[in-house]
Amino acid sequence: PMSQPLRDQAPLTPASAARITESRTTLTITGDNYHYTFNKLTATFHRMVTDGISLLEKPMEFNIWRAPIDNDRNIVTEWKKAGYDRAMTRVYETKVTSEPDKTVIQCRLAIHAIQIQHILDIQAVWTILSDGTLEVSLHALRDTAFPFLPRFGLRLFLPREYDRVTYLGYGPCESYIDKHLASRFGKFTAKVEDMYVDYINPQEHGSHFGVQSLTLASQGLGQLTVTSGTPFSFNASRYTQEELQEKAHNFELEKSDTTVLCLDYKISGVGSNACGPALMEKYQLKEAEIDFKLRMEF
Repeated sequence: PMSQPLRDQAPLTPASAARITESRTTLTITGDNYHYTFNKLTATFHRMVTDGISLLEKPMEFNIWRAPIDNDRNIVTEWKKAGYDRAMTRVYETKVTSEPDKTVIQCRLAIHAIQIQHILDIQAVWTILSDGTLEVSLHALRDTAFPFLPRFGLRLFLPREYDRVTYLGYGPCESYIDKHLASRFGKFTAKVEDMYVDYINPQEHGSHFGVQSLTLASQGLGQLTVTSGTPFSFNASRYTQEELQEKAHNFELEKSDTTVLCLDYKISGVGSNACGPALMEKYQLKEAEIDFKLRMEF
């Protein structure tokens, strides 16, 4: 069962450390320049405010789905049978500890679809440093009876003002684990609007592979910088994966009121299975064990 609060909205830490209050479903962590609300039902942050600026328009999410591409037309049937497109999070345990220089939230959770066994079992450790910097470490065990995953990572919904991206990775065109020979490794800057790839049939697009660092900047709202010890993939878009999947034609698409940021441990390759062979195994996200670490500075 999930950890039970000591008392609804009761201080848990001394004044020298971050101030923490706990309710049945949330942890609220307040430091000198930040105020974060952590949802114990999803093991992610519901609200994040630094220096008076709100960083999340909607709650953060774990993410294993992508808008199917033309080359997914065969595997997508297996993905939907496994419930990847309707996966949800179930949290079994949440623990919080605090020190003068950091707060650590540890969660044991699973990603699964209703009436289907666990897709992933995850140990998540969130660390909030004294300046509001957020670090996350995810250790996931995948049920190998399932097909390979479309992706694994986090999805953030930032204010739409976060519209300029600078990244160190493969660009400037979209790049995937099996589709980056047309790209080069370097430092690139682009507007979020310009990262959209206009496929007639809306689908996953615009991801960037082999990224070492990423900064989203805004006019007047500061910036978010993401780094990792190992290369990751990201996608910054005006469109949600749900919108891309639902609409049959590009002219029907409606932009989100947010900047949708996907931070992926890996996203499976695009392949050529619309008219060619299935995606090669070396490009599939089929690891039995996954370790993913990110650092987010605001």
